[in-house]
Amino acid sequence: MMLSGKVALVTGAAQGLGRAYALALSEAGATVVASSRSMGSPEPGGATLAETVRLSVEMGCPVHPAVCDVGSEEQINRTVDETIANFGRIDILVNNAGTYPAHYSTVFSDPMVWTTEIWQKYFAINVIGPYMTMRAVAPHMKAQGSGSIINVSSSAGRMRGLEPDDLAHHNMMGYAASKAALDQLSDYFATELKPWNIAVNAICPGTVITGAWRSVPADVVEAVRNSGTATEATPEVVAPYILHLATQTASGLSGRILSVADYPNWS
Repeated sequence: MMLSGKVALVTGAAQGLGRAYALALSEAGATVVASSRSMGSPEPGGATLAETVRLSVEMGCPVHPAVCDVGSEEQINRTVDETIANFGRIDILVNNAGTYPAHYSTVFSDPMVWTTEIWQKYFAINVIGPYMTMRAVAPHMKAQGSGSIINVSSSAGRMRGLEPDDLAHHNMMGYAASKAALDQLSDYFATELKPWNIAVNAICPGTVITGAWRSVPADVVEAVRNSGTATEATPEVVAPYILHLATQTASGLSGRILSVADYPNWS
């Protein structure tokens, strides 16, 4: 299989895109360590790491769970150390864990009253967490002389020209700022790790209906689902582009901010 012998670490793998990434990589032959803040219980349709494991077993490609909060440097280092101890290497890192705004929450409706705590949460999870995870895996990838790091970003980081009455103008401000920072971080690490043949790319998945949409009214979700512009997070949908990036080194595709909408015309 394409990734036979490779070891992948996927953060935020309890649901949605993270789950789909973990399952797709495992189906392709990689040994996958799937992490999330807690295990939860294996309930069909549940947003839990235990359910990700259950699905992987059902599919015949079991993943290995790891409880890890990317807001904790100690837990990140422990998860990376345990992955190395158990499997000897890390070839692929998918930094998927992130925090997303509750679109219809009044907390986000006025950007002039955002608290320090709100900003700290966005940057702790969406920027500092990925940084610490990349920092933790880098020595092991350097020792191997290869690796691929995939940071899950968003086109929100490049939004321009929004109207004042557009919900995204207010509610997405912190998320967009943190994803713009993640893009810059990806570019820096691509340059920093190039001498060791390690690829670093940021990917913008587009509109994907995941558990992050829980706060959105059902009629809005249904409209998006029927719009033809949204996708469901499934292994089949994500496999082509996540596997394409997983096989990259610095001599291939690296230092890019890539939109799934442009796949397969990446260069």
